[in-house]
Amino acid sequence: MKLFSKSLKPEEVINFLKENPEFFIDHPEAIEYLEIKHESGEAVSFIEKQVEFIKSKNLATSTQLKEFILNAKANELLFTKVKNLISIILNTEDLENLLTATEIFFIEELGTEKCKLLFFTQEELYRVNAKRIIEPEIATKTFSKIFKETDIFLGKISNEIASLIFGAKTNIREGVIGKLNSEKIAGILVMGSSKEEKYSPENDTLFLNFTIEVLSHQIDRLIENRD
Repeated sequence: MKLFSKSLKPEEVINFLKENPEFFIDHPEAIEYLEIKHESGEAVSFIEKQVEFIKSKNLATSTQLKEFILNAKANELLFTKVKNLISIILNTEDLENLLTATEIFFIEELGTEKCKLLFFTQEELYRVNAKRIIEPEIATKTFSKIFKETDIFLGKISNEIASLIFGAKTNIREGVIGKLNSEKIAGILVMGSSKEEKYSPENDTLFLNFTIEVLSHQIDRLIENRD
């Protein structure tokens, strides 16, 4: 006769065993009531099943550790490259050379397919290549919505924007558009890719934010010295 008709829930049994890890040691007779089978249906001992579980858990932990190490190495390599880029930016004393050197570094060292630094100003003001200039009226109309919520946009870009930045025959589908923090001139740093899922909105922008800050400061310094 059963005193209670209530049956235990699986999570209650699990919690009990967690709180009493030596239960099967103190009550070895309970093991004979366990039914643990392989998917093939063959019986397997409790110890064997426990070893199998531990191996599986260790494999998952090992995989996570390898991923962590790989990410750490990738971040270390990226940090070294960004440090080199910052050195180039701070040691370049000509505005046009600064812009060109930055673009080349992104392409050759950081694996960027396309890179452009553009200003929103009148052509004659800062004596830079005319191809770097977008008239303020066009820039406001094109980029105001992009920079309404963020200073760095990542993701798909329209054909209109891709053509404006990279030329009419471009096949750029995704990009990064970073707003310069210059006090002297409005502008953008743009990276483009013809491949999809290259620039996800979830990507970390820590290093890019830092690079844009330093680049903007140097642009202001060179413009001020020129004046």
